[in-house]
Amino acid sequence: MRFCQQATSGMAITAAMLATAVPCAAQGRPAPTIVLDRGAKEFADPFSQLGALIELRDGRVVVMDGKEKLLNVVDFAAGTSTPVSRVGSGPMEYKIPGTLFGTSRDTVIYFDMAQQRMLVLSPGGKPVRTVPFADAKDPLAMLRSAIPSSGDTLGHLFGQSIGITMPRPDAGTASMMPKFADTVDVMRMERGATSGTAMTRIRNVITKSQPKMEMSGTTFKITITAPDYRANDSWTALPDGRIALLRDGIYRIHIVTAGRPETLGPPIAFTPVPVTVAERKAMVDSLKKATTEALKATGAESAPGVKIDFQVVEPQTWAAFKPAYVNLASSPDGRLWVSLSSAAGAPARIDVLDGMGTLLAHVQLAAGEHPVGWGRGTLYTVRTDQDDLQYLRRYALPALR
Repeated sequence: MRFCQQATSGMAITAAMLATAVPCAAQGRPAPTIVLDRGAKEFADPFSQLGALIELRDGRVVVMDGKEKLLNVVDFAAGTSTPVSRVGSGPMEYKIPGTLFGTSRDTVIYFDMAQQRMLVLSPGGKPVRTVPFADAKDPLAMLRSAIPSSGDTLGHLFGQSIGITMPRPDAGTASMMPKFADTVDVMRMERGATSGTAMTRIRNVITKSQPKMEMSGTTFKITITAPDYRANDSWTALPDGRIALLRDGIYRIHIVTAGRPETLGPPIAFTPVPVTVAERKAMVDSLKKATTEALKATGAESAPGVKIDFQVVEPQTWAAFKPAYVNLASSPDGRLWVSLSSAAGAPARIDVLDGMGTLLAHVQLAAGEHPVGWGRGTLYTVRTDQDDLQYLRRYALPALR
C-alpha cells in the first residue's frame, strides 16, 4: 500500500508514523510511469568516477571524472571527449576535487576547492577566466564560506555553509577535534563573494556521521559512523532563484523565495522501503568506497610521512525504514527530480515534479544505472559494468504535462 504523509515540517519519519499513516486519497489524474531501459545513446569511452555534468546549448556536455581528474567536453554526435583545460595551478587550469554547475546565460562554473577559485567556462565549454573565491593562503578560509554548488539564470550562486568550527590551539584546549554544527545555512551569493544572504537552514548531514580524527605519531586516524537511514534534508536551486527543499524525510516540497513566506507543495505518496541487512551493508560499503576515493582524489592518502587509518563503523541503531527520498535536483526547464529510496540492488526510481512540487511522472531506470544530470528534455545516467567502469548514457525524455 502507498501512503501520504500528513505530518508537518519538523517531524521525522518513524515506524510509528508509517504504521498509523492513512491510504493516500486520489490526487487527481494518476502520474504516468516512464520506464527508461532502452533507446539510450551511450558514449563509447568509459569513465572511472563521473560526479557531475552540465549540458551545453549545442547538446555537448561538460563532465567531471573525479578519479581520473578530468574535466572534459563530451560530444555524443562526434564520439569525442576533449579536455576543457589541464590539471595545474596556472591560469585557466584546475584541480580535483570540485563542483560543477550551470548559471546565467548558459555559463558553466567549475568550483576548484583545492585552489579556492572558480574556473568560468563559456557557453561553448571554453575556459574564460578564473575568479578567486577565498584567501588561498588561509587554510581555514573555506570553513568560513559557503561552498557554491548551483546557480540561477539571474547570475546568483547558491551553496551551503560548512558548519565546522576548529578549536583554538591553546594550551588549555582539551581536544583538537573540530565541532560540527547541527544545522547549516543555504546561502545565495554573488559571483566571487564568499558570503551572502541566508535563504534557509537545513540539518547538517556531516553531524550524523560523527567523524573523529586523531593523530598518533605519523598515523592519522579517521573514524566515520555510517548514516543510519534516518531522514536528511535535501535542497536545490531552481533556475528562477527559488530554493526547493525536502525536510525531515517528509515527501512534500518546501519552496523558499527571497523576501517571501515559505510555501508548501502537496504531499506525495510513497512506498516505505524496509531497512534490511542488505541495506545496512550497502550503506557501509558505499561510504567506505566514497571516502577512499575522496582521499585518493585529494592526495591525502599519499601524503609523505603520514599513514591514513580509515574506518567506517555501524551506528548503534538503524531506522526501520528508509526515508522516501535520497536526493533532490533541478533541471534547466525548472522541473524538480527526486531520487527515491529503493531496495538494495533494485533499479533506481525518480519522481518528476513541477516547480511548485506537484508530481508529474514516475521514472524507472534500467538496473545498474543511476542519474548524473539533466539537460533540456534529456536525462543522463551512468551504467557501471562488471569491471567497475562507468559509461555515460543520454535518454530523450517524453513531453510531460
